[in-house]
Amino acid sequence: MSNKIPLYILITANGIIILLLGFIIFKDLIPNKTESVSNNKVTNNTVNIAKNYTAEEIINLMKEKNEKIGKVVVYTEETDKNHLLGRPNQYTSKIQFEDTRVAQSYLNEGEVNGGTIEVFASKEDMENRKSYIQTISSQSSLFTQYIYAKGYAILRLESDITPEQAKEYEELFYQVVK
Repeated sequence: MSNKIPLYILITANGIIILLLGFIIFKDLIPNKTESVSNNKVTNNTVNIAKNYTAEEIINLMKEKNEKIGKVVVYTEETDKNHLLGRPNQYTSKIQFEDTRVAQSYLNEGEVNGGTIEVFASKEDMENRKSYIQTISSQSSLFTQYIYAKGYAILRLESDITPEQAKEYEELFYQVVK
């Protein structure tokens, strides 16, 4: 009997070894969706767009750097007046925050005047919402808002905010959401 191993077995074995080595070497480049959803971390006063973050985390970081941000209202599926929170293709978290420089009169209980942050599960959902809001805002000066987007989040500011104040919020939002 011959000690020679047939050529097709050697080729197959080498192919398997190459595949295993490739997997071992490149496994860190394959995104782990479970890890990104459960790894909800805020570091260096920024939130990473690859991580699952909330509107509340974003506003808390912004509040650390802007003392004009007052009361924050965190919405739930039950308290969201638009009934969009958690619905398919809509925001996954939403807050409304007070800007202490803006009048807070004539508001319903639990409402504040300043801005809103909405976070989405996908960039496409965020872009669709942004486009919708811009369309509504352009129809009438009653609905005019400042709208900024980055990552999966939208920052909307009331028209009572001055252009200079809006610029401050824009810069801070872009610093916080990486």
